[in-house]
Amino acid sequence: MIKYRFSLPTLAAAAMLSLAVPTADAAVIIGLQQDAGLITTVVPIASGPGFEVTVGPFGQFEQITVTAFGEPLLTPPPLLIGTVTVANNAGSVNAGTLRVYVTSTGNTAPIGSVQFTSNFTAINLTPGWTETVQTYIDPANGIPSGAVFIPPGAPLGQETFTAMGSDVDVANRNTGAGPYSKTAVFTITAPSFGGSNSSVGLNGVVNTTPIPEPASLALLGTALAGLGIAIRRRRKAA
Repeated sequence: MIKYRFSLPTLAAAAMLSLAVPTADAAVIIGLQQDAGLITTVVPIASGPGFEVTVGPFGQFEQITVTAFGEPLLTPPPLLIGTVTVANNAGSVNAGTLRVYVTSTGNTAPIGSVQFTSNFTAINLTPGWTETVQTYIDPANGIPSGAVFIPPGAPLGQETFTAMGSDVDVANRNTGAGPYSKTAVFTITAPSFGGSNSSVGLNGVVNTTPIPEPASLALLGTALAGLGIAIRRRRKAA
């Protein structure tokens, strides 16, 4: 794992460099958003699959630490790992809502119909705090930007925590021809002093069993019904 410790001026400079990062190359990018503000790209990494970044403060939050891994180190699985630790020990009692976006871009495997498994865990959450964690893929290889993150379709998985816990969600999605991006979104609502520590792991394997089309299912149902009628007629004839 590559570790980075940056001051806020360095983070700002790194954010400017993000304009030059080619999205076709595998990279892990972190975005931060306080309430309804703009999404700030914190650390763009053009090469290297994983990193840790400590930001403090951001908005009304005193300390934020994000550890992230993506391709090519973890291909496949898992495809993406993100761990977020947040502390609100100073400043406003009500720190509001923080969103942390962990995005891996330029993914080229697995491709096609993929079964994605999202593993969510919250090992520390101050009473009264709420945290929702979601996972997405975007066949267009996009990253969160602007003031509103428009998810590329329904999330692969989602879990809301109000205490310690874990959850696993499985979803089948088509990645397209690639490259594509994967994003984990941590939404933390902090009405009081405290902190949270949560993580997500996203795995993916190519679907080897095709999902039957509705028309095929209808034909199968008709055939089974016809077989049942034929069996009943034979029994009556006997």
